[in-house]
Amino acid sequence: MATAKLMIRLVSDRGMSGRDLLTLPEVAYLSKLHPELVARFVALGLLEPKKRSGTGEPLFDTEAVLTARKIWRLRHQLGINYVGIGLVLDLLDRIETLERQIEKLKTLLNDQSCLDL
Repeated sequence: MATAKLMIRLVSDRGMSGRDLLTLPEVAYLSKLHPELVARFVALGLLEPKKRSGTGEPLFDTEAVLTARKIWRLRHQLGINYVGIGLVLDLLDRIETLERQIEKLKTLLNDQSCLDL
């Protein structure tokens, strides 16, 4: 019995973002989810491609693999519906942004206090 293996190929797009991009089947494979489920996440707006290829194929950054797994966990382990998942993902992004801003402010305050000495 022959085993089909998906060859992971990173689509080079260093000119735009400096990072490599993945196709939908590659995101599905790496996240251990069915491609149709990942396509559903995209259709629902929960997983957004970074850009589209010349043929219209959605291309994702490597972060999409983690996001797809996060969506699956929220749905299947916590029982959150897809609308709720969208809200949770947005809130998690806002928290991450606020935490980065807090760290920047702490650094600025520390630098300012050193100047006052």
